[in-house]
Amino acid sequence: MMAGEGLPVRTATRVLGTSESGYFTWRNRTPSARSLRHAWLTELIASIHTASRGTFGYRRVHEELLLRHGVSVSHGTVELLMRRAGLQGRSGVPGRLWVTDAVSLSTRQGDVLCVIVLEVHSRRLMGWSTGPAPAAGVAADALSRAVLRDAAPADGSPESERAPLVTLVFTDRAHAGGLAPPTGLVADRADHAVVAAFWSRVYTELIGHREWHSRPELTSALSDYFEGVRA
Repeated sequence: MMAGEGLPVRTATRVLGTSESGYFTWRNRTPSARSLRHAWLTELIASIHTASRGTFGYRRVHEELLLRHGVSVSHGTVELLMRRAGLQGRSGVPGRLWVTDAVSLSTRQGDVLCVIVLEVHSRRLMGWSTGPAPAAGVAADALSRAVLRDAAPADGSPESERAPLVTLVFTDRAHAGGLAPPTGLVADRADHAVVAAFWSRVYTELIGHREWHSRPELTSALSDYFEGVRA
């Protein structure tokens, strides 16, 4: 308001066509319950946005409010409060947003754990790994492959000449590869759609055609298939 910018109250109210008494009533009025709730929500929204490194838009923030904090609020309110606070999401940069998923595939000999790493925008398979090992080890191995492929030089030199493939704990491997730790929701719908589409293709083109007798048989088939997908 102009009075708040140093102009005399009488001048400001005359220009705006309001009364001086009305101005003082407004200034001294106790904040409404809605204003207090909006202020509290804005602070919570800002903390969620900061935790996401500024990547979450109002839809992701809305999901975080509901699922993680149990706060029921409309999408429109979240969008409004973020706009007022100058907060906005950041679209993923092609090639820099990855998702990972693990499935257990059956054979007569026993199950094979398979972990994949996909680049969201291109749906490209960045890395994969299979094995009967604990999930953390197989997942870290898949991520290691993805990081190595992402760092591959343009001259096409083999991976063995660039860096050794080492299986590490997943989170440590992510940090070592310069990747941000996950900040989104578990089982996010958008991520799930990318993963589901990939596995649907694998089942249609490979797994669903026959019964697999042994782990090595399925592992070998997956290796050939995934190398073809990555080519």
